[in-house]
Amino acid sequence: MRVPSSDHYEPQKVIITQSIPAALRCCIIHIIPLTVSSTIITLNMRGTYLGADLMSPVRSETINLMLFQLAAKGHEIMVVASLATIVLQYVRHELLFGDGLPLGLLGSGLTFNNLEFFFQKEFYGGLRYMAAHGNKPRKIAFIGIVMVAGLVATLTGPASAVLLVPKSQDWSAGGTRFFLNGTESHFWPDNLSGQMPELQRLCNQDNSTRLGVCPGGGYHSLWTHWGTMNRTTFQTQHVRPYAKDLSGSRFYWPVSSPSSLIPPLYALGDIQPGPNGRTSLVQPHAATAVLLQRLAEDWWGALRARKGLSSNQVDDRTASATFRNAMTVARCGTPQILRASDTTAHFPSIDGRFDFADSLPLDVDSLNSTQTDHLRFRWVHLPRRFGAASIGGLFETSWKVTEPSEASRVVIGCTVQAGWVPATVYTDKYTFWTGWYPWNILFGDRTPAWTPTSNNSSNGRVAFGDDWLDLLTPPAPIIASGTGSWRPSTIESIFLNAGLAANEESLNGTGVADDWLANGNSSWERVSLLEAIVCSVVLDGLSRTGSYRAFNTSGPISEWSIANYNPLPDFNSLVLKSEPAIQPLAINPGESTTIEAKMEISGFSMQSSLASFLAMSVLLVHMVMATVHIIYVILKRHTSGSWSTVGELIALSQNSQPAFETLANTGGGIQCSKTYAQVAKIRVRMTPSSSNQGHIELLFNEPSASESHQHNPPGRELDEMHNTLKASLSSGLTVTAESLVDVPLEARETTARVQPDCPYA
Repeated sequence: MRVPSSDHYEPQKVIITQSIPAALRCCIIHIIPLTVSSTIITLNMRGTYLGADLMSPVRSETINLMLFQLAAKGHEIMVVASLATIVLQYVRHELLFGDGLPLGLLGSGLTFNNLEFFFQKEFYGGLRYMAAHGNKPRKIAFIGIVMVAGLVATLTGPASAVLLVPKSQDWSAGGTRFFLNGTESHFWPDNLSGQMPELQRLCNQDNSTRLGVCPGGGYHSLWTHWGTMNRTTFQTQHVRPYAKDLSGSRFYWPVSSPSSLIPPLYALGDIQPGPNGRTSLVQPHAATAVLLQRLAEDWWGALRARKGLSSNQVDDRTASATFRNAMTVARCGTPQILRASDTTAHFPSIDGRFDFADSLPLDVDSLNSTQTDHLRFRWVHLPRRFGAASIGGLFETSWKVTEPSEASRVVIGCTVQAGWVPATVYTDKYTFWTGWYPWNILFGDRTPAWTPTSNNSSNGRVAFGDDWLDLLTPPAPIIASGTGSWRPSTIESIFLNAGLAANEESLNGTGVADDWLANGNSSWERVSLLEAIVCSVVLDGLSRTGSYRAFNTSGPISEWSIANYNPLPDFNSLVLKSEPAIQPLAINPGESTTIEAKMEISGFSMQSSLASFLAMSVLLVHMVMATVHIIYVILKRHTSGSWSTVGELIALSQNSQPAFETLANTGGGIQCSKTYAQVAKIRVRMTPSSSNQGHIELLFNEPSASESHQHNPPGRELDEMHNTLKASLSSGLTVTAESLVDVPLEARETTARVQPDCPYA
């Protein structure tokens, strides 16, 4: 027989190696994925802010995100390779030292990462061997390892992408509590009907419309805002397209004060959508916004100093706190004509908590019957039969005179209910620090509380008195010519600027009255604008309640400072850790109010969330499996690189004894799942003709010789006898006819387990 050149021979292999260096080399494949997994889990748990955009030497956010995706894919490949090492180690161990594995699971070390494998006949057919004799816990453990490895390999890609690819999202950047010098009754009172000497001392006639702590401090801003509107456009003009997304309302606008003591406060809500509707507005509490603004500025300085961030590295930054804010609801009734002798006007009533009902008549004894050529407005205290109404307002147009005895004007009665409603107040995240607006308004928690049987003046609403109303609508500054000797109040001045009346109308004019009484949208639009102005004026005044307590009011107004705001020495560090960073007030805790604030910035970041926790669980399963495998390999020192490819498995089976009975009729494929349950082992097969080292073969549990005589075809039996005779002659043994028939094959060949560090053919 021709012997091939030695260049073509494969050297004999050491199947199992026992050495610490080899064990350490086997564990290297786990180190990189373990390191990457632990790193990205730590980054997400601790929270890592990367910036408003993903800029690197490659000045493209899209390309940088793609690079993160590629990194996630590389991590997935490393994890799958690590899992393959674990599963292949288990497969080799079962084949070499265990009870063997079924045919269907022989390639599980190569196919476990294909999810389709677990739904094929190859897998569930191989599960039959679990019912066979042997160590069942060991079999269950192997199946469990393969299934868990397959599930982890399938989910690692999405899990790695969730954790490794940064997302543009809000990122928690600190928080602390701050303190208001006063109780809740100081800042959110139920009753403003008493005397208020401190406020009257600060808000005199000269500065009440310019000083932000006064009820009328928002006059100039409201005058300007409503002056840009008219009755046909005020519901849509200047409405930003994202207004509803921000506030849940149709529109909103900022209200500021000339003194700048109070930061801009966004009034938002819904205007009367049609006849018999209502206007509902909410505005942040001014005193709380003052301290929140100062805290936000200091926090931003701390963030920039500690994190080294600049404005262009942050997309949006937001400071927020949850507290009670001003809310007003208003409805103005149908216009009616009153002559000089008439004193009865109609005002909408409130049914229950805050639902408006029909208008009821009210005799206004002090109604001014003097004929004028300008509009008038006055506050009217409504009796209890009008329900939970805070105040009423009566609007009068200029008089219309056709005959001296027929002089009349149009009047509209308005009803306003005021209260407090919890809401979360934010900075404007689109234009930083331009103001504060409420969000997540909890309408069901409005205060004061309402009780159907109570007759208390503050039952379900804030009660207003004349002193507070005088501060709310004092005489307006002279801001326009043509008013003559008439000095309008601030709210009348706003009506004029909004075009609800023209002060040059003469006593004989007819246009004003006809406009208010016209049929169709003309009259309703005027009433709706009137209602919105009344509601916004009361809202702004109420929101400024108690705001003077946020300042040290001694000395000139320009020198006022924020009171009771004392950052701790380590403010920068504490506020970014969301720990108390403001020194508590040195008074009885019951005499102060505590507010919790939190800060966020938006941009690309890694942080924990439900999705990230689920992704972490996938990687943690792999980390546990890899760690256990490293410990096992180092302690056992059994490593091997055999049969880790399909080609090596084919070579092993080709050089193994055929299983004619066990795998009968499988040359053209396998249809029966039972065939996949046939168990195979890898053993060293020793025959009289073999070398001392033996030959590595994949052996199935073939029937015994006696069973073979019953089932084998005659030609197969002759082939086996011929092979036995040939082997005996070549070894120098004497073969008799009796030995050919009676001596079983097993008597002349043996099998043994693979020994570590021994080479095999």
